[in-house]
Amino acid sequence: MRHLEVGVLLISAALLILLVRGDGKAAAPSALNLLHPADKSVVSGAGLSHIIVELSQPASLLVRLNGKLQENAKIKETIYHYSVRLDFGLNTLEVEASAGGTVLARDKRDLFFFSPIAKEKEIPQGFVSTPFHKLGSTSEKCRACHTLEPQRTDRAPPTPGVSTCYTCHKEITQFKQVHGPAALWNCLACHNSSSAPQKYTTPVPVRDLCYGCHIDQKNYFFSAQFQHGPTATGMCTICHNPHASDHEFWLKKEPWDLCTTCHSDKASGRHILAWGPTGDTHPTRGRPDPMKPEREFSCRSCHNPHASNAPKLWNFDATTAYQLCWTCHKK
Repeated sequence: MRHLEVGVLLISAALLILLVRGDGKAAAPSALNLLHPADKSVVSGAGLSHIIVELSQPASLLVRLNGKLQENAKIKETIYHYSVRLDFGLNTLEVEASAGGTVLARDKRDLFFFSPIAKEKEIPQGFVSTPFHKLGSTSEKCRACHTLEPQRTDRAPPTPGVSTCYTCHKEITQFKQVHGPAALWNCLACHNSSSAPQKYTTPVPVRDLCYGCHIDQKNYFFSAQFQHGPTATGMCTICHNPHASDHEFWLKKEPWDLCTTCHSDKASGRHILAWGPTGDTHPTRGRPDPMKPEREFSCRSCHNPHASNAPKLWNFDATTAYQLCWTCHKK
């Protein structure tokens, strides 16, 4: 029992040393408190991670992602937020606060960007999703400056800046092609403001939401005899970004890159043709599309990415390989 009492006293003394400085005053709070994201978080969607830093004094702030500098700013505010776009798979986020050339504090987070179109699909053990807009989460600290509930004007904002969402989420539309609801910042057309405990969710699968506007596509897809996997399962956002993209039809990658992420065995063209002593194959990219010369030949030149009456999803109403080839090779 005596040994136990001594042990407790030693632990208590160690805690006091940590909490009290040499002059007897309480230790100062950390100069940097990385409120969000949590360590070992899984990020999905477009891979944007919102960083929220709490500072105890004005400081210079460095933000690095995978060793590359993302932000270098002098911060006077107590709370600072910044967005970074993650790479597929594992990412390391580092934040450093300094003043007068002296580093005050550092912190880091390991994050995993999960996407069905990435090769790095296996989430490491211990990593979990940590939604930001969740009751009781870190987002409650934002209320001092931000409105976290939708306003009457959010159903049809007259300008983007009026949207409650715009201040923190404006990066999601900074691409060449912007989807209609996102361009209008009509976020509540798709996001459920009443969902709980996580707010602003979208349904899974998402197809019924998409078909609310894309009625013609719905009728076409399901009048066809065969559907592509994402179409059949209603997972439109496997291939399409619902907000914005640099690629047409809001695709997450260029068509050939997108298709071969899953169908890597088809990239060589051997599935179309491989003959002669050199084993020549049919091109799958890098040539003009014979039917649409203004665009590059790719998988979609022959295959419909959504639905078709042919088992292999051929275009041009072809039901045999001969009919398909004859579309371009008429001579």
